[in-house]
Amino acid sequence: MLKITNLETTYKDVILALRGISLQVPSSKIVTLLGANGAGKTTTINTVSGIRKSLELKIEDGTIEFNGEIINEKEPSEVVSRGILQVPEGRRVFAELTVEENLIIGSYSLSNKRKFVQNMDTVVGYFPILKERRRQPAGYLSGGEQQMLVIGRALMAEPKLIMMDEPSLGLAPILVREIFRIIKRINAAEDVAILLVEQNASVALSIAHYGYVLENGRIVMDGPSEVLRQDRDIREFYLGLTEVGTKKSFREVKHYKRRKRWLS
Repeated sequence: MLKITNLETTYKDVILALRGISLQVPSSKIVTLLGANGAGKTTTINTVSGIRKSLELKIEDGTIEFNGEIINEKEPSEVVSRGILQVPEGRRVFAELTVEENLIIGSYSLSNKRKFVQNMDTVVGYFPILKERRRQPAGYLSGGEQQMLVIGRALMAEPKLIMMDEPSLGLAPILVREIFRIIKRINAAEDVAILLVEQNASVALSIAHYGYVLENGRIVMDGPSEVLRQDRDIREFYLGLTEVGTKKSFREVKHYKRRKRWLS
């Protein structure tokens, strides 16, 4: 569904942010993009979303392909119209609008406005608390409720692909588990592909089908989630220490294997 090939982007025409990354998100699958702060995860999905101008990002090389169409130069509205929705980091709700008004905004791209009620029922089916809070200003919701709202707002547009940026950020562990359980349900029930950007490798790999590890703008490792979860270097990298107590980078991984294209 989504195919990124040798993508290079610069920030302010000076900083090389992405250094020839390639990844794929097949239909109906959850793919996670892992990495520390500054690795280039958010830059990747911002580039796909088409919101580069306001962020001073520029594609220097490579292609972004969605369902066989090159979308490198598409405007954000055109990207959304093709079924790609982004759930941004930091639970960005319209704080002064009600929960219901936030969901209405999410449905603006629907060609068939009569589907609004049906889609609203779908959203509150996953997040019943939003029905109870529908008249409240979104800014008064808890962090977990706001995260539910931004995911629900994306679902209102009937997406084919949702790109989620750090949905676990700032949430208590019990809420993280609940949010990720629902993300897995949405993937299965709505037949929507998900590109999941996360620092929390353990929880991301627990629901993803495939994973990529990004470091300093480069993909340094990838594989099926169950394989990555057992990989010693993944464990050491995300724990932050080696057996002798020193910090470790994937640049130091001696048994690194060349990336294999996932064909399934």
